[in-house]
Amino acid sequence: MATRIQKVYGKTPREARQKAEKEFGRNIGIVKTRRISPNKLQPDKGSNYELTIAVETEIPAKMPLIRPRSPSQDPVAIQQAIERVNTALTANAYGRQNAQTDSEFGQNPPYSESPGFSSQQNEIVPVPDDLSPEKREEKQPESSLTMDYLSSELNEIRDALSILLSSTKISDNTDLPDEVTGLYRRFLKSDVEAELAHDLAEAMWTCFNDEEGKSIHEHLTTLIQNIVKTSNGIKFGDTPTVVALVGATGVGKTTTIAKLAIQYCFQKKKVALITTDDFKIGAIEQLETYSQILSLPMEVARDPEELEKKIQKYADLDLILIDTPGRSQLDVARLRSIELFLNAARPDETYLMLNMTTRNTDMENIIKRFGSLGIDKLIFTKLDEAICYGSILNCAVRYKKPIAYFTTGQDVATDIEVATHNRIATFLLRGYQKKS
Repeated sequence: MATRIQKVYGKTPREARQKAEKEFGRNIGIVKTRRISPNKLQPDKGSNYELTIAVETEIPAKMPLIRPRSPSQDPVAIQQAIERVNTALTANAYGRQNAQTDSEFGQNPPYSESPGFSSQQNEIVPVPDDLSPEKREEKQPESSLTMDYLSSELNEIRDALSILLSSTKISDNTDLPDEVTGLYRRFLKSDVEAELAHDLAEAMWTCFNDEEGKSIHEHLTTLIQNIVKTSNGIKFGDTPTVVALVGATGVGKTTTIAKLAIQYCFQKKKVALITTDDFKIGAIEQLETYSQILSLPMEVARDPEELEKKIQKYADLDLILIDTPGRSQLDVARLRSIELFLNAARPDETYLMLNMTTRNTDMENIIKRFGSLGIDKLIFTKLDEAICYGSILNCAVRYKKPIAYFTTGQDVATDIEVATHNRIATFLLRGYQKKS
């Protein structure tokens, strides 16, 4: 037997399925059903639904017993197809960027200052209204809309190919339906714990019989919403919100504090920075540089009593961000020193930062050890350097801590985002992709 992927169209999911069974017989597997919008690129313009199916075909009797594997079943061929799709996506994104640049050239100087900054004393200024996402969307040319449609289609194709690749590489020794075995293997490959991966894949089976036309990504997002908590950024009250960042050495606390400061400065919040890290060489200087660029007050607290006084000094501000020294989770004595600082600061929120490139077992150990400090939320860093993202699910489900932010690079102004269920689903299905 050989497997082929086919697409069939109809006005309703039922009509599409009837067409598929009429043309290919009842020996078909439904990969995905999705609702489509009328578009000149659509093969069947009168249809509202697209049905992706896997068709099992008999091998001709006269074919030799020893023959090359069918390209549709060959993992190498599938991987090559995925790479071609990635190349097409990259080219499409480049074309969209050039189209946007061409449409704006002549209206703005090619070397104008970045929005949000002025040359006068590094003062942060509001982003002009004409640069807001809403305004950009209004100005989006028709060619860009076509590129968006192509990107969506290419992403769906890549998802289906990746799932098929997982199914062909590893034999099926599970009790899961055939339709979701590839998803199960993909979750395992991303380091999702086996039991959790099994439960997720089993729950995903409903998407292959979905008459609403939701994609695999949409179904997975909904499932993640039910098991993972996220927080919509920092919560503010009538008094200054004090936020402390803790974590192992090298996780990126100081850089993340600068990223948070920029985000909330853009929201017109009054922010102060305090560091208790006078151990790492250059730590104070690094934060001081950020404070000068952002024109923010910055203080150094070398003991818990001094920290308490520094916080009181900025009682009229909106947000106080506290940097702490990086500590090994195995160094109990130095973890205790951080606890003394936190007891003095009495932060409204304490964020534990986790390096996404850390092994599952080590990450769990970090959460357990730092848990004595009273952790409220999690921040996952260096997602752009990772290849597996299952730890996000594992930690969130096991320890019931909300995920607050993801950091995705070294650019202080842009490489941080509020954690969402949609992004987690993207990481699991497609790996890391720069957010557009």
